[in-house]
Amino acid sequence: MNNNAVFAVEKDAFNTVADAEEGIDDKWLKLAENLLAEDQIKKDALIEQFQLAIEKDEFLKSQRPSSLSLDRGYLTRFLRAGRWEVESAMEVLRSYSSLGKEYTEYVSRAIPSKLDRVWSNHLNTMTEKRDKFGRRVYIFRLGQWDPETVPVEEFYASAYVLMELVAREVKTQIAGVTVVNDVS
Repeated sequence: MNNNAVFAVEKDAFNTVADAEEGIDDKWLKLAENLLAEDQIKKDALIEQFQLAIEKDEFLKSQRPSSLSLDRGYLTRFLRAGRWEVESAMEVLRSYSSLGKEYTEYVSRAIPSKLDRVWSNHLNTMTEKRDKFGRRVYIFRLGQWDPETVPVEEFYASAYVLMELVAREVKTQIAGVTVVNDVS
């Protein structure tokens, strides 16, 4: 499970269409195979197994609204996070589904337009350039954070917003995220 692929470090605009696989070329598919054990032949069957497992899961039934769309892209996102193992993907989805209840103080504040104190203090960012391994780069400046000015709930909510943004990107689902913590 290694990433031998090398990508040009260049601007890659954020994909605002969730889970869109258009433009994912063979290099990315090969990386998904190497890092995540993604198999294009088994993909449809695993998505179907995952959907059936979700429908039977009592915890998830209690967590998710009936209006939640379990489309192919959404299911694939969690299967990638679980390395295409249905039970691992179920664990990831269960954890994700309980975030709102377990961390209400952060998730409820995760509205980008209401986090101006974080953004104006330049406390964290997600770069538009990917690193040479194809990963997004998340930078947070813990050393510049003044809890008297920016409440911890807003600081964490902003990180949640940024991670949600890139979790929707297929390239990021495949390659992941590099985290840089500037404590100076």
